[in-house]
Amino acid sequence: TKTFKRRSEPMDDFGLKVKHYLSGSMKLRTARSVGHYRQDFLDAIFKRHHIAAIACVLLAFIFLVLIGFFLELRIFELPAAASILIFFAVMISFIGALTYFLQSWSLPAAILLIVVINFLYQKELIDPHNKAYGLNYSKGRQRPGYDKQSLQALSNPEQVAKDRAAMIKVLDNWKARQQSEKPLMVFINVSGGGLRSAAFVMNTLQQLDSISNGNLMPHTFLISGASGGMLAATYYRELYRYKLHDSSINLYDKRLTDNISGDLLNPVFTSMIARDIFAPMQKFAVGNNRYIKDRGYAFENKLSENTKGLLNVQLKDIAADEAAGRVPIIIFNSVIKNDGRKLLIGTQPLSFMMKPRYFQTDTSVSADAVDFAAMFRQQDPQNLRILTAMRMNATFPYVLPNVWLPSNPIIDVMDAGLRDNLGAETSLRFIDNFREWIKENTGGVILLQLRDRVNDDWQQQFEKPSITDAIVTPATMLQHNWFALQNYFQADQFSYFNNNQDSLLKKISIVYKPASADKAAALNFHLSAREKRDIMASFNSEINAQAVNMMRSLLTKPSK
Repeated sequence: TKTFKRRSEPMDDFGLKVKHYLSGSMKLRTARSVGHYRQDFLDAIFKRHHIAAIACVLLAFIFLVLIGFFLELRIFELPAAASILIFFAVMISFIGALTYFLQSWSLPAAILLIVVINFLYQKELIDPHNKAYGLNYSKGRQRPGYDKQSLQALSNPEQVAKDRAAMIKVLDNWKARQQSEKPLMVFINVSGGGLRSAAFVMNTLQQLDSISNGNLMPHTFLISGASGGMLAATYYRELYRYKLHDSSINLYDKRLTDNISGDLLNPVFTSMIARDIFAPMQKFAVGNNRYIKDRGYAFENKLSENTKGLLNVQLKDIAADEAAGRVPIIIFNSVIKNDGRKLLIGTQPLSFMMKPRYFQTDTSVSADAVDFAAMFRQQDPQNLRILTAMRMNATFPYVLPNVWLPSNPIIDVMDAGLRDNLGAETSLRFIDNFREWIKENTGGVILLQLRDRVNDDWQQQFEKPSITDAIVTPATMLQHNWFALQNYFQADQFSYFNNNQDSLLKKISIVYKPASADKAAALNFHLSAREKRDIMASFNSEINAQAVNMMRSLLTKPSK
């Protein structure tokens, strides 16, 4: 039993004096005086509480580390909001413990800690980078240079001519499988927008393919886009590819939309807390290469689980079917964070896509895109997982980690929507490269655009109700108008392109328009049941009727 001294200790004046507080019933109460307690007694009580608090933080830390080892089990997934609260609770506790033990030395200690961590990071003694699963990061492999000369070498006229000839063979293979001399060619562009876009694109592809008697996929040559839309488009394309060998697969099963729109948010945020921050030590293997489990891995693992493992393949597994023209080819786009160039990931050589066709022979013009497979040919690019290519295409800042690539200097990539949220730029450049073949061998091209938002939306609020908005708006203007600016640019691009082409090029857009503007599905990696129903219903909305009927008519038109 502790015996307290009789002498009176001076009162501690540190901090703010509390005179009133809110009770559990939210009533204002007057704080009871504690002046009759001796200071040494109060200090002892606070010390015990500090020790208990530190013990609780330590136990919470151990708990989070243990959770990190069992995240593949659904029972250990935490709600995203709970993960965020736990993170801030632990951080506040850590800062409190640092302040309690080091007192006035806490700030210098924090600065020193940051300097040490930064030094270890620069010397690559700690490696928080997320990697492209399947790619070989071995230091024994020669890393490609990332500079103007290196990109010029990848897109030299001889290489472009060679790759274009290889793609013409793929086009010929596609045409050989058509039922008419000049078939309709479809390019599918899908917008980003999280699971909102994924659910909308999946349902739309199912509906269009169904009402056209299964003619959508055979007529489609290329699929491109961003983020959530590409999750669904890739899933549907893979289902179609599997159906070629297994007729029991029902492409129009409504459960498939539920699969691709299953929750991805909770496992990502749980992993961010339990693995990325507190226990970045677990690894897994893809072939002979090992990678750290982080929230990027959690995203892919959950997406694979939601889609019954169907997407757990590598580029090399789908290359033959794409080259033979049996299935539409997919070009996954990402944006290189360092300079805004586009990274093009596909199974076929794509050097002809690195520059606009007009500038392909002009060596003074730098490439604005990079052929992933050509650049990283020493790193086994065809071993890249499709799940990883999809994630690189859908890397929303902070939610998912940027993927760094083994170049010299190192580059890292993020969401394709930063530059082209619809994939239209990719499709138009491809069409421009093969316009002569298209004119001679097809009856025209349909750009089928599946959007998760109305393009010409005048429903937004223009009036600024407060002085705060007037101050903040100039700084956030670019963020709020990013997609609108892309739409304006792509409309111009389409107009200039179409006016200079002899072949038919028609754009058809199908959009998600919520039944009620204030109940629209959120841009998120989680959808509620109500949001899913609203997204499904939007396909049959009045705004899409003309586009749907036009697609049905074009795809079911008798062959000539």
